[in-house]
Amino acid sequence: MNEDLLIQRYLDGRLTNDELVAFQHRLREDATMRENLRLIAEHAVAFGDMVRRETGTLVSGPIPKPDRRAELARQAKPIWFTTLALAACLALLAASVSLLVQSKPQAVLTVVEHNGSVAWKSGVPIQTGDELPAGTLETIGEESSALLRFADGSLISLEGEAELSFADDGQKVLALSRGTLSAEVQKQPTGRPMLVRTSSAEAQVVGTVFNLSARSDDTLLKVDEGLVKLKRLADGSTVDVPAKSSAVASLNSGVKLNAALTPEPLTDWAFDFTTTVPPRDWRGFSDGRSMVASPFVAKKLPDGGIITHFGISVRTAMLPQPLRLLATESSVIHYRLKMDKPAPLQFMLLTNHPGGAYGGNFECRLDSDEIHPGPDGWCEIAIPISRYEPIPSRPHVRKRYPTPAGNLITSAIISSFREDRHLELSHFKLTSRP
Repeated sequence: MNEDLLIQRYLDGRLTNDELVAFQHRLREDATMRENLRLIAEHAVAFGDMVRRETGTLVSGPIPKPDRRAELARQAKPIWFTTLALAACLALLAASVSLLVQSKPQAVLTVVEHNGSVAWKSGVPIQTGDELPAGTLETIGEESSALLRFADGSLISLEGEAELSFADDGQKVLALSRGTLSAEVQKQPTGRPMLVRTSSAEAQVVGTVFNLSARSDDTLLKVDEGLVKLKRLADGSTVDVPAKSSAVASLNSGVKLNAALTPEPLTDWAFDFTTTVPPRDWRGFSDGRSMVASPFVAKKLPDGGIITHFGISVRTAMLPQPLRLLATESSVIHYRLKMDKPAPLQFMLLTNHPGGAYGGNFECRLDSDEIHPGPDGWCEIAIPISRYEPIPSRPHVRKRYPTPAGNLITSAIISSFREDRHLELSHFKLTSRP
């Protein structure tokens, strides 16, 4: 059977028991097939609901049972995920979003505030106060973020580079294609939990506070309050994740899906790039001796142009065993770095409140005369947490997020702005001592 068709039948729940066993065996043995499943599931989950909702074929309410899901799949027109068909699907989505914006259909959520570049998938910029219909939006650039509010008061925060599809016709359905979201969800109607989907998992949320990251190989769920049911798409297994616990759902059905207590935040932690290869979700290129800055989109301009920076990121949530770093008033962040030529540097911290909500983005800028390399070109830089200032220039936002002290660091980023200075990082360290 054609591999794309086999994967589509698997996602639709139409494989026989024998076919399912053989399919899962192939997934364990074939890395290319796992990658193909990730790509197909990502687009099917993230975009399929939005398109079917517009054509009236998506049924609201609780998740259908497997036999009902299969019946719905048989009634719908099949989608063959060849390269051409996938491109056509994406083009259809872009046209659908554009039509939604022009016709101003019913609003699903409101943009409470945003930083950096936030736009519809089609590229139309989004501003604070905008009321958005069902569709797909992106936060573009490492320092971008968006705080979104549903009509019932539920809040969704997107941080860094993320892509989120959303709809609400009585049941909230979200699809996180990439990136991280934080949520404070009000109690949902009986039988209609909020659904948050990624390419590898589905979370059912009745009302709680949680963080969810769509990583390159799996999905990380961290629950701060309440209870979330996490379903692994690879085999349909589920686990209840209670407060103060975490779970990881991957495409590897051979690993037991379970929940574990979330480790207490660390105030002292270090990463040595000379001995450890970082996760591929981190910004930069690892050469085995250091992390070298890579280009990334820092901002998207109103005319469609982009501003590119060169940087390196440290994201502890993306580690195989996720960690949380807590910034205190006495915290100091240490970097060992080198460049091929002196240049100003930007050091950023993206943070959450300990309870899971967005905590603000912060930066410290160093001029080239503050960087003193040794004879070998490497230099040691120590930045007290007090030197980090809120990135947004708007006074009310700066007042709301005045300092990273007391927050959890979700990402630490170093950038040489627009110039590629062959920035390298060999060590990163957070200490609780001045």
